[in-house]
Amino acid sequence: MKIKIRAINNIIKTYYRKFFNKSDFKRWSTLNSYSKDWDSRTIKMAKLISPNSKVIEFGAGRKVLKNHLPENCSYTPSDIVDRGIETVVCDLNQKKLPIFKDYDYAVFSGVLEYVNDVPRLIRHLSNNIDTFIISYAILKNDLVLKRGIHGWVNNFKEKELITIFNNTGYKLLDNYNWLNQKIYIFKRVKK
Repeated sequence: MKIKIRAINNIIKTYYRKFFNKSDFKRWSTLNSYSKDWDSRTIKMAKLISPNSKVIEFGAGRKVLKNHLPENCSYTPSDIVDRGIETVVCDLNQKKLPIFKDYDYAVFSGVLEYVNDVPRLIRHLSNNIDTFIISYAILKNDLVLKRGIHGWVNNFKEKELITIFNNTGYKLLDNYNWLNQKIYIFKRVKK
């Protein structure tokens, strides 16, 4: 019974945040919310990055990506709270987002599910990012309400997610499975 009440409570909080365009600041401001079980996903994503690249990680958390980047990569962490030196503090659900400098790669490891307006975010970043490496739990046969238990505020099917990137000038290069999620690489189409 306790589990059901907690699940219903999580769903209500998720839809509240979605309706009011808020982030779960309380959850993501503590490093205890970042599971070590997610490290293998981040390490897999790091292996997709070329040496000598400029990389920004959104939702940097424990900054696992930084320790697994190829040679000579520069790393910029971005998160909802300050994670130390050079962190770009940014709530991705705020109306006004900072202007980001040019990066070869932007990494979103388990982050986009918590963004209320993903198309707006990708449009905002598109002029300054060459390649996006993202993980996402695609909407399949699961119930939309069930996704709210995790705090996920959006529910894209694979085709919808790919279309968001295509509409902002990116092409899907490849995708990989990671548990029940997929990792995607989107590269800017040269004009």
